[in-house]
Amino acid sequence: MDLFQFVPENFFSILTSKNKRIYSSLIIEAFKVYESGSILGIEKKIVVDELVHYLDTNNYNYTQEDEDDEEANPNSSRELANYVLRKMEECGWIYIDVTNDYEEILNFSDAGITLCEAMMQIAPMLYNSDDDNTYEYNKAEYQGYIYTIYSLLTNEDNIEYSVIMQEVYRNTKLLLRSIRRLDSRLKDYISSVFSNTDVKELMENLVNYRQDFVENGYAKLKMSDNINRYRLRIVTKLEEYQNNPDIMGVLTLNYPKLNHDDAINRANRDIDEIIDVFNALDDFITEIDEKNRNYINSTISKIKFLLSEDDNIIGKLNRILKHIRDEHKKDHIEKALKLVNGGIKLTENKRIDENSLYVPRGAYKRNFNMLLDDSRLDGFDIEADFIAAYSAPYKESDIKIFLHDFMIDGKLYGSDVIKKDTELSLSMLAIYAILYALENEDNFEVLITNGRIYNNHLKMRDFIIRKRDE
Repeated sequence: MDLFQFVPENFFSILTSKNKRIYSSLIIEAFKVYESGSILGIEKKIVVDELVHYLDTNNYNYTQEDEDDEEANPNSSRELANYVLRKMEECGWIYIDVTNDYEEILNFSDAGITLCEAMMQIAPMLYNSDDDNTYEYNKAEYQGYIYTIYSLLTNEDNIEYSVIMQEVYRNTKLLLRSIRRLDSRLKDYISSVFSNTDVKELMENLVNYRQDFVENGYAKLKMSDNINRYRLRIVTKLEEYQNNPDIMGVLTLNYPKLNHDDAINRANRDIDEIIDVFNALDDFITEIDEKNRNYINSTISKIKFLLSEDDNIIGKLNRILKHIRDEHKKDHIEKALKLVNGGIKLTENKRIDENSLYVPRGAYKRNFNMLLDDSRLDGFDIEADFIAAYSAPYKESDIKIFLHDFMIDGKLYGSDVIKKDTELSLSMLAIYAILYALENEDNFEVLITNGRIYNNHLKMRDFIIRKRDE
């Protein structure tokens, strides 16, 4: 069987083009509007209006697809919205019906609905608005699977054992799949720590991690008492099934292509598989505990390191590279390389012998060739105020005073501080305050919003630091 018997050949092309990020966002926005319509679809003009509003309220950078195709080079938000819907229709994501009144009705195809659901499940934080929790992780996902299994097995009125076992097995598979997704998502977060050297992104990841992974996933699995409450009863009922020849005989109906003995063995194997999943939950939670601690500690340690790297060799090398990059943008690359080459050239030492590795101790003097140690590259004029602020010490007392001064009704809004900051000191204190709040999660909560804030020194996602109720 071929996948493309059910999915058009060019179905995925819209997600591989130069503007794939814009297209994917508009696809999800269109899907969310579509789901708010009637069971028979939604008027296309309503979807267009919503996409125009989305484009007007979000920054986007559209790249021309084809210089010779006027339709592929929209000049306004409305043209872009209509163009994307046409591409979605060409690729098989949607289809348009025309009513007797000449109204265009938009519906998503089966493959389009399935892919949209998958995209929102992979990255719910990207496709969620502040006032819309529809596509967040199902916070009762794990409990829902477990409670369904428990209810099916313990309801004495249920005697359709073949149907019960099919549903128990299916829900166990769904539970296992969701747990594996949770583990995979955590591994992605951990790997991002090693590859990321941007303080802003590390902090955003840390905050998103708490909302995406901890609050909406791991905490629900770990802190809920229903696992231990229901697990023993679930395992006991499954073992009762295995020990009851009449029930096992009924379960063979689930495997009509097998003979009686093979069907019994298959039923036993499926039940054993379910029991193994529930018995392994404790080991999984223990392992995820360790990964959770490692991720948080590693991220905070790396952020602190990056914020104080001004005095180490990595910080100096970073400043050299940044200087070369900035000078290259000004077409001064030769001047920059000449200055840097002079700054890192090793001082020649007189040796006792050409073949000797020994250099006698003695007095020495500092000279221009020791630029790295002497001037710390301050003469390069690499945003000195920014470097100075980044090298400021992490003082808990200053952060507490900062939070006290800028919190209004128990909340600190990042945009209120950073937009008005002209000397960078408040911006850096705001960054440190985020770290402090994350380390003291019993007293504070950090929320990342969809807004963006910037001043002359940095750009970042807007945030709120909220004091928890005591």
